[in-house]
Amino acid sequence: MTARRSRGRDPLERVRRAARPLRRRWAEVRTSSATVAATRRARRMLDRAELLWGARRDRSGRAHDWELLGAALSALPAPPEGHDSVSVVMIAADAAPVPVSLSLPHGVEIVHARGDGGERPAAAAARAARRTTGDRICFVLASSSALEAGWLARLAAAVDGAKVTAAAPQVLHPVRDGLRATPHDGRVRSRGVICAVERDAPVLSAVAAGSPVVLDSDPTPVAGATAACLLVARGAYDAAGGLPDLDDIDLAAFELCRRLRALGGEVVVVPEAIVVDHRDVASVGALRAPIATDTPAWRSYVEDHGPQLARAAEPLPAGALRFAITVAAPSEKVAPRWGDWHLAEALARALRRRGHHVRVQTLDHADDLAGRACDVHCVVRGLGRVRRTAGQAHVLWVISHPEQVGTDECDAADLVLVASTRFADELHTRTRTPVEVMLQATDVDRFRPVPPQPRHAHDVAVVAKSRDVFRTSVADAIAGGLRPAIYGSGWEPFLDPALVVSDYVANEELPVVYSSVGVLLNDHWQTMHEWGFVSNRIFDALACETPIISDDLPEIEDLFDGTVLTYRDAAQMRSLVTAALADRAAARARAARGRELIVARHTFDHRAGQLLEALQRHGLTP
Repeated sequence: MTARRSRGRDPLERVRRAARPLRRRWAEVRTSSATVAATRRARRMLDRAELLWGARRDRSGRAHDWELLGAALSALPAPPEGHDSVSVVMIAADAAPVPVSLSLPHGVEIVHARGDGGERPAAAAARAARRTTGDRICFVLASSSALEAGWLARLAAAVDGAKVTAAAPQVLHPVRDGLRATPHDGRVRSRGVICAVERDAPVLSAVAAGSPVVLDSDPTPVAGATAACLLVARGAYDAAGGLPDLDDIDLAAFELCRRLRALGGEVVVVPEAIVVDHRDVASVGALRAPIATDTPAWRSYVEDHGPQLARAAEPLPAGALRFAITVAAPSEKVAPRWGDWHLAEALARALRRRGHHVRVQTLDHADDLAGRACDVHCVVRGLGRVRRTAGQAHVLWVISHPEQVGTDECDAADLVLVASTRFADELHTRTRTPVEVMLQATDVDRFRPVPPQPRHAHDVAVVAKSRDVFRTSVADAIAGGLRPAIYGSGWEPFLDPALVVSDYVANEELPVVYSSVGVLLNDHWQTMHEWGFVSNRIFDALACETPIISDDLPEIEDLFDGTVLTYRDAAQMRSLVTAALADRAAARARAARGRELIVARHTFDHRAGQLLEALQRHGLTP
């Protein structure tokens, strides 16, 4: 039997279009709302208005289809007789809005699940299931009803306990009255639940939501079901650990299904078994999403199981991983001005070249569910700290500000990578987490020698922000009688403003700047210098074959084999600069040897390979 289809355009799409200006206006109003309660009330009113607008079409046709459905159900052949006993667990999760009936056969064991002292419905249902005696356990919400008596037998017949370990019915919306009506009334609420990925985040979707009711199809495998009704073989139920105690009863039912499938069983939907779910629908989105994705329950679930959900919904090629790389830049608006952002983007490109899926995000997106659903969360540790979640491998890459990295933060990670051998040795003594050295690097496709431009042709230059400090490279240059061209902000309180060429250089323009100057001066923040963190600027500029003179740091000689010169005081800096400018060809030849070292050892392709090898070695890949 098939219900009649509505004529014309999808009413839900019309509802969404009509509601868009209202929602935009509401987004403006709620920012200045006096109370959160008023905001929530207004949002519920808007949600209800959208549902009623969509429900106003073809009400008489839906009622007629409902009558036809009853006739079609009465004409179904009798269900097969089962040999296994079935116990029903009735879950009082939500008060049923209308009297309901399950039409259960005489003699079926029924155990009521009622929470005691604030007990969650899932915990109450699991406790009730332990008191049942049947070979099959059927969980049913008290707000579910049946339209004919054979539904339970049809479900039980589909479960063999070996291949098929759980079955769910085709769940329908009732034809509701008045203000409770929805556009899907009298149609399918769910023919099972599947997991999908939207904007990189996992979501659960009801199969066939809003479609006409079809009775003539065979049992179909699905990812899971809601708590409206789910029948499970007892042996498989016990092996899966029972119904998990989650905040959302529908989420608990889905997680039970996920565990059953992880053990090799199938979950199927039996279309000829019909159950009506009388629960109210909160919004247009809830018609297709049986479990709301904007709740703490869903967030907690994704943080525990997000990578598995994403892999099941959108499998990657064999060996490929999903990465989230979070940097300390506070927002996407300012991210282009942060070196960490470009470093992360370069690492992401290297990982993508190896076939992996990578999401680069700023600190304000660190808790986005899209990132929490990745297999690996790599935190490029600068100024911002990022919490870990249980469902994914958590990697800390310390590239700066070592003084802010605490032992507890390292202990919470699965792997700590450090851009300094000295600081890695220190962390080895402070944390139980594996610690390895992973130096900074550069993108040699972007940072390479390019034709110099006259507007950047300075004998001596500095590319750095002041950050309210008279940095040593600039202070020593001025003390030594040099007048470096400054690219960066915040220098005016410390020197002649005429030296400042620009307060900002876009990352993509840096190769031109580096390739145009005679000598680039570099220094390190105090804590970076104390712990041997080599500035990323050296890797980038040397890849452009730019002569570099930096403050003295033992690691520079070890890494770059004399291709980067270092100084100890202003007089030595002036002497090195003078010599480099006197023989520019020799200075460029020295820097060219430095690029060869970079290409051979310090590209982001090298770092991507190192990261992947470390993940594999420490058992952090799925």
